[in-house]
Amino acid sequence: MIIGTFVKNTSLTLLARILVFPLNTAVSIILARLLGPEGKGIYTLATLLPMLIVTFANLGIGPATVYYVAQRRYPRQKILGNNIMFALVIGTLGVLGGLIVTLFFRQSIFPGVVQTYLLIALALIPGNLLFTYLQHILLGAQRFKEYNLVTIFRALFFLAFIVIGLWGLRAGVGGAIVAGALAWLLTDVILFVWAKRIAGGISFKLNLAYLKRASIYGLQAHLGNILAFLNYRIDMFLVNGFLNPAEVGFYSIGVSLAEKLWLISQTASIVLFPRAAGETDEQRRKEFTPLVARTVLWGTALGALALALVSHWIVLLLYSEAFLPSVRPLQILLVGIVALSVARVLASDIAGRGRPILNTYVSVAALGTNVILNLIWIPRYGITGAAWASTVSYSLTLVTRLYLYCRLSGNPWTKVLLPQRGDWVLYWRMGLALGQWVKAKVRAVL
Repeated sequence: MIIGTFVKNTSLTLLARILVFPLNTAVSIILARLLGPEGKGIYTLATLLPMLIVTFANLGIGPATVYYVAQRRYPRQKILGNNIMFALVIGTLGVLGGLIVTLFFRQSIFPGVVQTYLLIALALIPGNLLFTYLQHILLGAQRFKEYNLVTIFRALFFLAFIVIGLWGLRAGVGGAIVAGALAWLLTDVILFVWAKRIAGGISFKLNLAYLKRASIYGLQAHLGNILAFLNYRIDMFLVNGFLNPAEVGFYSIGVSLAEKLWLISQTASIVLFPRAAGETDEQRRKEFTPLVARTVLWGTALGALALALVSHWIVLLLYSEAFLPSVRPLQILLVGIVALSVARVLASDIAGRGRPILNTYVSVAALGTNVILNLIWIPRYGITGAAWASTVSYSLTLVTRLYLYCRLSGNPWTKVLLPQRGDWVLYWRMGLALGQWVKAKVRAVL
């Protein structure tokens, strides 16, 4: 029953990610071809500001929402109302903080980026924040159908507005940023309607017990999320600081393509987190997480090998010869991408045990390593040095998180990383469960 449910939910989430993949790729291609390397780099840097603010300011309420909705400790109506109030307050403060950064620190933090683009980009903050707080209610309730549909809708809206703004109106970088803000707005409207229905209504009465516990759990996870995000994106700032926006454009394409391999691990982690948080049988959790981890490891490794072999032709076909400098960083990043894919799965198990602070400790070490290596290698080796720094940092994340997970669960590392006797039997059962689910859906449609 557990395997069947997990396979169904994972399949739904994976299918959604597969559908979103070509939509996001189309956006990336349009941005690269119509803006060029420098314009793509400027767009990447401008949109990093709201992403940073949302990451810093969200207080970890999203993961806390999943945890407490999954554990059924508080009425969902109150969680929904309190999350919306959280989003309004934090969103307003985030925009004000962004104004301060843009008006007074632009030259030092975002050299080469026009102030207007940074101001427009602040419009991304409220929609992004509200989306995060509402979507995690669906995830905690394990309503994966709605959870994945809003992700698809957001990608569709973004592509449509990008086509209108860049291809139709030739609005440039500013038009691309506005397209993102409009996509968040429309998606949030749909998401609110679904979240309200799933919660059974909405209550804006302050629940101090929920606010306190969500803040405590959230803050433990929050610092780790901030550090993890910085670990993924700090190299963009450093490449721009040492080199120029055009190099950021090349590097961002390599990073974007490499991170597509996280499709498998993101899917598994999304489904595993509420499952681990709501699991009451420790033995089942002890057996299940390693199965997911080693499956993700080898599935991602095969994908990385394939991507390494065809990366030159993919960049040439999708982005043109102008972006071929992206190929080498892409290939270097693949080893780190595989390592971090397993670390993501283990992080979900650790957080589901109520110990998100341990993930934070790991993120501190990883970010420190990444920054130090970037400072040494970017001046010497350019964007290939940035790629090596990230790969080393991601590998360190896996090693330390694997150690902590094994201490918590009592599982040996070999069980987490190496194929086990009986895996193929389990995969066969998963396939049968998935097949039965698909047949049932087809019969229902027919």
